[in-house]
This record gives sequence, structure tokens and C-alpha cells, in this order.
Amino acid sequence: MRVPQSVAFRYGIALVFVGAALGLSLLLHRSLADGFLIFFLSAVMLAGWFGRTGAGLFAVVLSMMIVDYYFIAPYRALAVEIEELPYLLSFLLSAVVTSWLAGARRATEERHKAHLDELFEQSPEAILFVDLHDRVIRTNREFTRIFGYETDDVVNRVVTELIVPAQLRDEALQMRNRLVSGQHVNVETLRKQKDSADVHVSEVAFPVIANGKAIGYYMIFRDITASKQALDELQKAQAELAHLSRITTMGELAASIAHEINQPIGAIVTNGNAAVRWLAQQPPNVEGAEESVEFIVRDANRAADVIGRIRSLLSKNPTPMVRQDMNEIVREVLALTAFETKSLEIRIQTCLDHDVPLVLGDRVQLQQVVLNVVMNSLDAMNSNNGRDRELLITSSRNVDSVVIQVKDTGHGLDPLDTNSIFEPFFTTKKGGIGMGLKISRSIIEAHGGRMWAEPGSPHGAIVSFSLPIEVKSA
Repeated sequence: MRVPQSVAFRYGIALVFVGAALGLSLLLHRSLADGFLIFFLSAVMLAGWFGRTGAGLFAVVLSMMIVDYYFIAPYRALAVEIEELPYLLSFLLSAVVTSWLAGARRATEERHKAHLDELFEQSPEAILFVDLHDRVIRTNREFTRIFGYETDDVVNRVVTELIVPAQLRDEALQMRNRLVSGQHVNVETLRKQKDSADVHVSEVAFPVIANGKAIGYYMIFRDITASKQALDELQKAQAELAHLSRITTMGELAASIAHEINQPIGAIVTNGNAAVRWLAQQPPNVEGAEESVEFIVRDANRAADVIGRIRSLLSKNPTPMVRQDMNEIVREVLALTAFETKSLEIRIQTCLDHDVPLVLGDRVQLQQVVLNVVMNSLDAMNSNNGRDRELLITSSRNVDSVVIQVKDTGHGLDPLDTNSIFEPFFTTKKGGIGMGLKISRSIIEAHGGRMWAEPGSPHGAIVSFSLPIEVKSA
């Protein structure tokens, strides 16, 4: 309780306490002869507590005069017999010490409270203190800045009605249940301002315990709207850069793509001509024509599949996170790079574990990772002099993840560069921009996995990445 600090009040309350001590002492003097000592020392202590040091000393002087007048011989006189002097001095010393201790203790507590109040008000986070019924007891300045409410606007109002959007009320109720059970809450969520505008916040809440019981809850908010927007912009920029990287990579694969498409188109033309010849015979060879048409349909589907894979990789729109078969993704990428590997006389070996479980991911992004790594390996082996050109891709299960490993026999990797190759703009490729592996690692980490590289033995390089196995819900 805050006590008014006017001089009249402080000295007046000292007078009241001393008067009360006198009344009790006179009333109980017959049955409790020395009771006045307790009453007057209590009055001095209370005067020092509520009125501080000056009022306490005032109470000491009044008490000394009253005690000398009423309770120390000669009675009814402001005089002291010599044998009573030690008794009176002992009382004086006790009263002074009691007054000083009470005043000092009160001053210390007030300074401590003022310090805590200042910390509360100057905190860089918005702070709410609510009671057990979610009614606001106190707020600070940052709360006003973030949410737009003045203190008088929110005191005694239910906090969920003030700052929680209607669609998040159930979530807020679950959080409150956790607080009731003694748990702490730490979430990033959406809240609303006084003008109903949305604000992204980091919210921390915890119960306040006194004497073993919760008396309320502190709720601390940090405005993360700007950082959230910056993160969204960064993710958008990363997506644009990843899209550019895919286009660049597909440009490098132009010859392979042309070959992949020309093969089924050439077969379609050949089978079409054959069907015409079968039908031109007398009598028409219907069975031969039907077989040719079936080949045409098969080759048309092959061409459609190739174009579909290309369109998927060049797509700018994100694909949904669904269950993916990494072995299938590896095979698709190898199909796209088949002409490239053949023209470079690179032998492809795969050791794909048929029992590897599915992973949850974005198919286009995972295709891009495999494609980036494979293209880097092909480029590294393009300059081989006298060594066999071999590319080995393996898939395996490692406890709770699927591991894909790409090993080449290229010019090798300096052990000091095993981390540097994932940094932006670091490249060993002639004309490279140094973003492929950086983007690839970002994609893998966004999927909850990790990516690393190591020198091959006795030469070449090994690039690996792991993805967490999809956990099926019960």
C-alpha cells in the first residue's frame, strides 16, 4: 500500500500511534505494570515505518516525555530520580534503535520497489500482469506502444478479449491451461492491436507463485513483426535465387534435354512412317499398324515425362511437402543427365537401398539438390587426365534418416574447403557463381536434414546429405 508522503500525515500518524500507546498503557497499567514499554516501542516502530525516520524520532521524543511523566518516578512530573535514570536511558536507546531500524527498513523496501517499478516500466518488452481470472492488473509503457492501449483502457479487463484474435481464442485457452498446470509458455503467435491490426509477437508467459500458490501470471511480448517480414522477404529472395539456379543448371543441361526429347520424337516419326506403310499394303496390315501406334503412344508418354520433369524443375511455384522416394528422385535426375554423362564418357554406378523409407519434402527442391551435386561432380571429372571417370550414388538408412551420397573421381577436394564450399560465392568451377551448394544446403536444412562434404579416397570428392524419415502419426 502506498502511503501519502505529506509532512502533516507522517507526523500526524506518529502522534496517533503514541496516543494509542498511552491509552493502552494507562488502561492496562494495573494488570500489566511494564506493558507500557511494549506499547511505546511498538508505537515508535510503526511511526518509523509509516512516517519514516523524522516521524520515528518525533515519536521517540513524545514517548520519552510521556513515559517519564506517567510511568517513571517522580510520577506526574517531567523529572527523573537518579536510580531511574538507567531505566529511562535504556528505554530511550531502545526507542531510537527501533525507530531507526523501522525507518531504514521501510526506506530500503521503497527504494527496492521503485527500482523494480522502473525496470518494469523501462523493459524493452511489453509486460502484462494478470490475475487468475485473466483480468489485467498492470501493464508497462512498451505494452502501450505495441498494442495501443493505455493502462486505464485495460485494467480489470480480460486479456483474451483485448489482444487475442477471435480465430486464436482456442489456442490461447490451451496456453492458459498450461499455465494453470504450472508450465511456462514460449510461442511465436499473432495478436491484435487496439485498432484491430495484426501484430506478430514472441510471447513468454509463466505463473507467479507466492507461498506455494499461483497468484497470477506474467505475460511478456516482443514485437517481431519487422523481423517476420524481413524473414519472409529473405525466404522469397532465396526462392528467387534457387529458381535462377535451376534455370542456370537446366541451361547447362540443354544438350542432354534435347537428346532426351529427340529420342522419343524420332521414334514417334519412325513408328508413324511404319504405320503408314503397314496400312498402305494390300490388304492393309492392321496388326503391324496397331503395334506401331502402340509404340507411338509409348514414346509420346516418354517425351511427356521428360517435359514434365523439366517443367517441374523450372517451376517457380513451391510444391507441397509430401512423402517422397529419394531413390526415384535420384533416377529422375540421372535420366535428365544421361546424355551429359554419356558425352563425357562417365560411368554411372548406383547402389540404392530398396528398403529406404520415405521422407517428407518438396520434390522440386530435392530434385534441385541432387541435380546440383551431380552437375558439380560431372564438371569436376570433365578435367580428368588419364583417370577413370566414375560417379557413384548411394542411398542408405542411418538410424532415423535417409542418407544420399554422391562420390566422384574428379580433381578432388581440399580438406580445408569442406565447409567453405557451402559458403556463398565460393566456387572452384570456371564461370560458376558459387551459389549451388549454398542453396542446396539451405534446402536440406529447411527439410530438417544436414549436408556435408569430404575428400574422396584416393581422389575425388564425396558430397552427402541426410533427410529425416517421415514419422507416421498414430
